[in-house]
Amino acid sequence: MQEPMHIKELSIDIGGRHLAAVDFGGRSDDRIVLAVHGWMDNAASFMELAPRLARCRVIALDLAGHGRSDWRDESSWYAIWDYVMDLHSVVQALGVEEIHLLGHSLGAGVLSLLAAVLPEQVRSLVMLEGLGPLVIEPEDAPEQMIKGLAWNRGDRSVPVVYTDRERMVLARIRGRFPVSREAAQHLLSRSIKSVAGGYGWTHDPKLMAPSLIRLSSAQVEAFFSRIRVPVLACLTDGGIATADSRRRLSRIEGVQVVNLRGGHHPHLESESIGPVAEAINAFYRRVDQKRLSREVLV
Repeated sequence: MQEPMHIKELSIDIGGRHLAAVDFGGRSDDRIVLAVHGWMDNAASFMELAPRLARCRVIALDLAGHGRSDWRDESSWYAIWDYVMDLHSVVQALGVEEIHLLGHSLGAGVLSLLAAVLPEQVRSLVMLEGLGPLVIEPEDAPEQMIKGLAWNRGDRSVPVVYTDRERMVLARIRGRFPVSREAAQHLLSRSIKSVAGGYGWTHDPKLMAPSLIRLSSAQVEAFFSRIRVPVLACLTDGGIATADSRRRLSRIEGVQVVNLRGGHHPHLESESIGPVAEAINAFYRRVDQKRLSREVLV
């Protein structure tokens, strides 16, 4: 049986910008887990998973431009390294000595970079349906930038106004990564706002823009090779993993890969949430045991 949780909203200020978060609560001695969602999702992505994680205080963030967090200013973009900067600021703002990272899709990509460069505070990394940032081959970089600039100077479409919230539920169910109605309703709890004439999305339309540039495979592998904390990668048979991206994981020393049945949101779907939670709880127990062993040896 899941324990009752005392959920509260957090507002984290980073350089004058507001990032919203959901604190799922816990005991004073619980591990602190920073959970980060995927592209176009939000903190509600962890509403099903957080209550199932034992001895964890989960703090789930709305990334900039998503959910209830502030958008970036008009002159800024949504590059992955900017998300890394944001999350580094969030970790410092939380004022914790150590933190565990849990990311889905885009969130897993961002947190994999943070884990590589913040070894003094990060204690573990869980990647749900994420194998690092999207990559590009060096010879394709000019064309990628051309696409981004073309989007930036193009005509911006007028945001759609919905008179019926049910249409928004259906739009989310049938999105790029389809989800169940229950999962869609979780996500829409933080992604709908009232506007003149009805309802609109809370996310920044600029999230749809192509990246101006991406890291190369070699660069991502260089980050992966620097990760020294325990890492769990949960991948599904209906998800986004490819043979190439799976091979990239081998650059993470000692990474544990768990293959599950399900789609791209296994942590939100009733058919797959159980195995996901079991895998993560077992992983955290091993992390604790490894730490205790080190302390005994010292």
